[in-house]
Amino acid sequence: GQVFADEENTDLSNKASISLCLRDPVDDSVIDAACFSLYQVAVPAGVGGEEAFLYTPDFATCGIELDFEEAELLAGRLAAYAGQHRLEATDQKTSEAGRLCFSSLPEGLYLIVQEGNVAGYYAASPFLVSLPLLMADGSLTYEPEAFPKIERMVVPEPPVSVETEPEPTLAEVTDPEPEADPTAPPETEPAPQPGKTDPPDPDEPRLIQTGQVNWPIPLMATAGFLLFTYGWPAYRGKKNKVEAAGETVGGEDGAEGDDEEG
Repeated sequence: GQVFADEENTDLSNKASISLCLRDPVDDSVIDAACFSLYQVAVPAGVGGEEAFLYTPDFATCGIELDFEEAELLAGRLAAYAGQHRLEATDQKTSEAGRLCFSSLPEGLYLIVQEGNVAGYYAASPFLVSLPLLMADGSLTYEPEAFPKIERMVVPEPPVSVETEPEPTLAEVTDPEPEADPTAPPETEPAPQPGKTDPPDPDEPRLIQTGQVNWPIPLMATAGFLLFTYGWPAYRGKKNKVEAAGETVGGEDGAEGDDEEG
């Protein structure tokens, strides 16, 4: 059953409190507006009891063994039970200084659970605090201060666009040209034949040549010589024919005159 403390312990228990300070694990800055719930899980069993604590009525039927050797696991199981059964709790939020205090608490075993999480942080793990708390030097304190462990959320960094340099293009490797034999005479290309030109394209427009051009002069001279050679005999033959005809006409006229005179 529940064991009540004597008058002296009652005065001390009325002054008992649990303070909490929440800070960033990296830069030690304060974290405000973090909500925590306080549950009284058990009360002292009294002197001579087999157990140090006895469950309160809210947790009496939880069926969880109070094994303080695995306090973190025990706190997690008790927090899950409290959440499933929606047990009543005392809630507070951290101030701008990152602190809160649950005061005027009786002796007992308490469970502290963070409700939700602060932006940018994971929620702190549930933990247990006993009042009074046995310190490392063997003394008891009724005003312990807790520093819950909290971790930052890992925010993925935006991908950085890396400009890739174009791969260098290797020059095409060609077979080296054979070296020329110094004893062999150099090969010469045949000179183009003068006067030979490609026949003009009938569909290609012709350009009008202006000014004097020199290439028709030999052709014109040759043509003139041919005309002279052919034309002079023809002219001479024609002239002889004309003269012969004149003589014939003259002879006829003389004959007619003689006839008239006779």
